[in-house]
Amino acid sequence: MAQIDPNDRNWSCTLSDNFNEPDRQFNSTFHESMNKWIAYAKCLRSGVTKQNLHSVYQWSNNTFNSIDGTLTMTSYHVQDSLVCGDYDIPPGYICQPDHHELYYLSGMIETTNEKFCYGYFEMRCKLPVHKGAFPAFWLWDSKNATQAPVPYYEEIDIFEYTWNIAESPNWIQNPNPHGIPDYHTFTSGIYFNDSGTDWTSYAKNFPSLNNNEPDLSNWHTFSCEWMPDYVIWYCDGNVVNEFYDSQHIPRHPLTIKITYPIDNKYNYGNSEWMEQGNMFIDYVNVYQLNWDCDTEETIICQSDIENFDYGVKKSIIIASLTNEVIIRSSDKVTFRVADSFEITGQFHTENGCEFTVIRQSCPCD
Repeated sequence: MAQIDPNDRNWSCTLSDNFNEPDRQFNSTFHESMNKWIAYAKCLRSGVTKQNLHSVYQWSNNTFNSIDGTLTMTSYHVQDSLVCGDYDIPPGYICQPDHHELYYLSGMIETTNEKFCYGYFEMRCKLPVHKGAFPAFWLWDSKNATQAPVPYYEEIDIFEYTWNIAESPNWIQNPNPHGIPDYHTFTSGIYFNDSGTDWTSYAKNFPSLNNNEPDLSNWHTFSCEWMPDYVIWYCDGNVVNEFYDSQHIPRHPLTIKITYPIDNKYNYGNSEWMEQGNMFIDYVNVYQLNWDCDTEETIICQSDIENFDYGVKKSIIIASLTNEVIIRSSDKVTFRVADSFEITGQFHTENGCEFTVIRQSCPCD
């Protein structure tokens, strides 16, 4: 498997943000002027704080730079310890006074209204590399249902970088959930649960980047192809992780989240890291396949190839009995089929063309 081919016309770009529009900004409602992103997490009771993290997400910690076309997320130490009234809350949410040990103001964004079910997700970014850094690019949704009658939990981490301020004193008894015996790691993975009690988690460290902090602070493109029967993770176009257990692959629409909190949960109440860090994002793109899984397509002449309505078909048959159907030398043609591809008529591929047929599982109803 390789990173998706930009010449594969079965895909459509459904989200593209280069962060280069002038005068773009977030405001005190935690929404930004183009309404693509919000700067809070809908799943959190307060929208901006979480019990086991030590950061508060703030709209002002996300800055658009139209000159170089980037979004900068900033996290920094403020004081020990932030309380209600020290930070902004998005409309409709209330401060949670039981959230203690909040020391940092941080940046995050998630898609405002758009959710995605299957697709190819990519982001080019520079990561903050310091103790306490916890940047992540992930897919999740607040409608995850952890209780009966239809329990499920679904999450895809395109990447997580974690460098705890101090190693947990209970490390052996309570190991890293990713199964990696280190206190700073760079991983990708899945969390899945459909029984209400039994959890499945699968994660893998990036082999070429793990523990290579200076390199992570340079530009890299991290991406993930999520399909009904597999998930493949990439770094700079190279496969770094694969998962093919279709029973444990998320199947509900998910929201994109990009977060940069500072997590010192293993330091138990001492905010040792008291500086500022930045996460720079060049672009975020999402591509989705055009699903047309009930269509049985028959190609009987050259114009059928030239005007083909690309998408994942149930089947494709090339059945020209009189005039030869030709893939020209300059053509790049990819067919995706759920059931079958068949040639029963006259067909020819010229030297230099690219012609690919891919068997593609369609989503379940």
